Amino acid sequence: MKKKSKKNLKVNMSNVYIVMALCFILGFVFFGTSKIFIAEEIPVNQTELNQEFDLRSNGKFIINDWIYDEEYNKMEVVLVTNGIKDFSNKLDFTAVSRMNLKQELSTNIVYNDNEIYIIQIENVPKNFDQLAVRLNKSEKNNADIFNESDEVEDRQKIISTVYTDQRVVKRGTVKEKNFKEYAIQTTNDLIGNSTSEIEKIHHNIEIIEKLSLEVNEEIKRLKQELLYQTLDDQINTNNQIYRLEREIEGYEKDKKMMNENITNIKAKIERLDQKNRDLY
Repeated sequence: MKKKSKKNLKVNMSNVYIVMALCFILGFVFFGTSKIFIAEEIPVNQTELNQEFDLRSNGKFIINDWIYDEEYNKMEVVLVTNGIKDFSNKLDFTAVSRMNLKQELSTNIVYNDNEIYIIQIENVPKNFDQLAVRLNKSEKNNADIFNESDEVEDRQKIISTVYTDQRVVKRGTVKEKNFKEYAIQTTNDLIGNSTSEIEKIHHNIEIIEKLSLEVNEEIKRLKQELLYQTLDDQINTNNQIYRLEREIEGYEKDKKMMNENITNIKAKIERLDQKNRDLY
């Protein structure tokens, strides 16, 4: 009976090891191939709104707004540029979705005034996933200016690409408007952004003033300690005071620049208000 029990025990233990080995192999196969069956999460790709992007020699731009109209499968992008366009070049746009990289979507510049562009993108797929808009700069070839042919070659290059993501894009209604309506829309948006910018600068000035006050208190404390220090300690303390005084000078320069920036933005708002009055 004992021999039989030992034999059964060995058989049972062997079966346990076999089951464990099979589980390990199946687990390895499943997790090794899970990417085939489970969709991999793609990181969100959304170009930040109301942030200035510097293209160096190609100027700067800000995306003021980006709206996706689900009902009519349209998008509207408001782009404010600076120094990109001049007499020798022009700016246009192409768009493509991640779902079909080979097919460009129809784009239309519905408003362009003073380097402000409103671009509408048509026939956006319902599940576009992510969408890219390329900024294309076409420069005229000056060598062809004196050619008799009316056709002048344009040299086009992509100077930047901006993106939106289906998971975070702003939903809204894209309406057809006339030039005046678009002009009022963009002017009001610029006024709102400029006002917000002034508020941020005021907040930063308050932070600088608080830091300056703290540093001045520290300088005052160190100067009081000088009376009770040895000559060597006084040298170290005076060095500390010097560094802190230079720090305050830096704060004052930053504060001056910020106040000048506020003055410039207020002048810009006044011009925009005047433009609005002229439009009405």
